[in-house]
Amino acid sequence: MKNKILTMAVISAMLSGTAVAAGPTLYGKIHTSVDVMDNGGSGDSKYQETSLNSNASRIGIKGSEDIGDGMRVGYLIEWQVDMTGDGGDMAIRNRAVTLNGEFGTFLAGKWDSPMKTLGRKVDLFGDQVGDLRNMTSLNSGIGGVGSVSLTTIDQRWDNVIQYRTPDMNGLNGTVAYSFDTNTDGVSTGIDNSGDNQDNDAYSFNVMYDRDAYMVGLGYEHTDSNGINSTWSEDQKAWRLAASYDITPNLDILASYTDINNFGFNKDLDTEVATLGTSYSLGNNKLKLQYAVRDDFNGYSDTGSKMITVGADHNMSKRTTIYAAYSRMDNDDMSGNTPWLASHDTSALGSFGDDADVLSLGIVHKF
Repeated sequence: MKNKILTMAVISAMLSGTAVAAGPTLYGKIHTSVDVMDNGGSGDSKYQETSLNSNASRIGIKGSEDIGDGMRVGYLIEWQVDMTGDGGDMAIRNRAVTLNGEFGTFLAGKWDSPMKTLGRKVDLFGDQVGDLRNMTSLNSGIGGVGSVSLTTIDQRWDNVIQYRTPDMNGLNGTVAYSFDTNTDGVSTGIDNSGDNQDNDAYSFNVMYDRDAYMVGLGYEHTDSNGINSTWSEDQKAWRLAASYDITPNLDILASYTDINNFGFNKDLDTEVATLGTSYSLGNNKLKLQYAVRDDFNGYSDTGSKMITVGADHNMSKRTTIYAAYSRMDNDDMSGNTPWLASHDTSALGSFGDDADVLSLGIVHKF
């Protein structure tokens, strides 16, 4: 820990000394919340806890250089930090070098997949309880598959090269390829750290985002190389997402995601649909979001439904406080929770029991 603190101190000193020379910019986001969680279980499967959580808090440096002919070389290096002190600091987040010009932007490094980027645009509770990624992951497995964590879409990939088109009157597209997503680093319930195969992947999105409208289509394909071929298959997923500003204060957002071979399990398919709305009034925003995941193909009573309500209050341009309540209704053979995504608690759900959480949080950006 002392070495990590020293490292950040050196970085900070370097930044302060080069700011005049248009050097790197230090930025960050601090997000903590007090969460009252209950997985609805009983006996050994019961989890009922009130805790302080750090929710994707981060610090990073970024900058760019004009290299002439309308082109710029840029960079971004970002680390996750745990504001509670309970977890590990300096976990790797997005980091890349970029080349930007009239032709668009090329990127190389570790980066969110284009399909994940599309999904983030229609989530009213990103990095909070009720995050929609709770519906595209399993933190307690399903009956017949086992109590394992499966989170293999909406990921940040290693070894990525990516191209994003220039904006064409609101229309743009992004395509990315990963030479190896490092799947064993994602919680799939499968340890393939010893295999020498590349779990390569590709993803794209196409979006029209202009005025009051946003509509987008995303797709991703992750190779299952190195995983037992008798029961595994490449994972594939596609997503349709849209939002519309009904008035300057009232928004509606929706998405549909189709996932095949979930967690590389052959023929384990499901669908997720979401709908949300928000209303802004001065410095306040009221939010409501609903999501439903269908039964997995071949496994009855494995679906879940999640509803989340919340209110944000902007204390300034950089500081927001909020309150949110989220409930996950699980079918008999499902055990999801509404707090898995982005929270530093990995408490499991309980099969057939409904989980809920009340969250009071603060977000500060710099």
